[in-house]
Amino acid sequence: MTKKVGGLSFILLSFLFVVILFSAYQSQRIYYNMMEVAEIDVPLSEIVAEVEVIQLRQDLFIESLQWHPHATSFNSPMVELQLNDQTEQDFRTFNQALASQLFKAEKVLHNALTLGSVRLKMTDHQALMEKVGLLHKHRIAFEKTLNKAFRTQSMSLQDWSVLEDIDQKLEYESDRMLRMIDVLTMRVSDAVEGQEHRFVLINAMLGISALAIGTYLTLYIILSFRKRVWSLRGQIHHLHHALSTESNPQREHLKSNNMRTKDELDELEDDLQILLSRFSSEIDNRQQIENELIELATRDKLTGAYNRRKWDEQMQAVLHLAHQGYAFSVILIDVDYFKKVNDTQGHDVGDKVLKVLVTELNRLLKPQRDSLFRLGGEEFAVLLKSGDSDDAKQLAEQLRHHIETFSQPDLPAITISLGVTGYQEGDTRQSLVKRVDQLLYEAKAAGRNQVVSD
Repeated sequence: MTKKVGGLSFILLSFLFVVILFSAYQSQRIYYNMMEVAEIDVPLSEIVAEVEVIQLRQDLFIESLQWHPHATSFNSPMVELQLNDQTEQDFRTFNQALASQLFKAEKVLHNALTLGSVRLKMTDHQALMEKVGLLHKHRIAFEKTLNKAFRTQSMSLQDWSVLEDIDQKLEYESDRMLRMIDVLTMRVSDAVEGQEHRFVLINAMLGISALAIGTYLTLYIILSFRKRVWSLRGQIHHLHHALSTESNPQREHLKSNNMRTKDELDELEDDLQILLSRFSSEIDNRQQIENELIELATRDKLTGAYNRRKWDEQMQAVLHLAHQGYAFSVILIDVDYFKKVNDTQGHDVGDKVLKVLVTELNRLLKPQRDSLFRLGGEEFAVLLKSGDSDDAKQLAEQLRHHIETFSQPDLPAITISLGVTGYQEGDTRQSLVKRVDQLLYEAKAAGRNQVVSD
């Protein structure tokens, strides 16, 4: 589920990343196109508009010049104009203003073509550059014709016609250049509008796709989550029934005490708490049963001392440690004349004697070190898991003395005989038991109520 959700989330984030990149790219294109309009087309439009204004003022000025009254007709080979210093200054002002505007236009176009500011219709801008050059030629021709007239203070009809023709060309080319700039501006505006339209359209498509993926991802997570939760709840209910077919009081109590509206997680949490509680109870019960079984398997039912099976296990363990350098000792105990107790006072009394004997022996033993075993009948053994033979002999003497001096009104007095030995290198369980059994036999032969050690 994590992999699927992660994959869908990656696709969703990829769509969003594409939307961001596309938005940035389109915004940059629109920005550059708008900058082209602002830095090239708009300044050129202003320059050409200024050129037209200058041209119009120059036309009006030319028309204001009056013919000399002595000229016989327009077809005269020579005409005289009223040319003076002020007229010359006005013409030069018009020419300088026109030259200045054309130089500005050349500079704008040159910078745009050189620096790469033009992104749409490069050839049209190059054509504009040629138009500006053509206007310069007409302006220079116009200037030369005027300079000639000002030097001679007269002008032939042919020169006058040339002057008017040049002036009309300047006006015509200025008008064409303005129209070309208008067309370029419109094209850039159309391109920007198209980019904005594509920007909105593609962004909308990407946004709808991202929304669809996000919706599917959300529904998938919700449905998958609910499916898994209900599956888990079903397994938990199955476990409840497997643990017990009876109704669970704790579960009924939780249901009755939680009347508020719950979602799936709340209900799953309640079920898990109940299940964990039941498992904990079952584990405790099983642990108790296992402990009881261990007790039954390792304890003597009558006396509570460890049994012969536990004796064999412990002997194997201490012998393994002894082979690694650890020392241990064994005390073998036998109740003196126990058969006589059974024969004269009955087996009930004999059983009670054995129980009391184990209780009293355990009083003197150290649980962390010493273990008491019933090997059979009235024969017992004490295993000292640490300490040498001297410690074992001292403990054996304490046990013998304690039992000898112990008395209980409803029980006959008893004594015990003890054999004591320690682990010797190369010992096996059989050799060690045989040796301590021989020592016990010697204690009995010596008159009983004795401790004999090797």
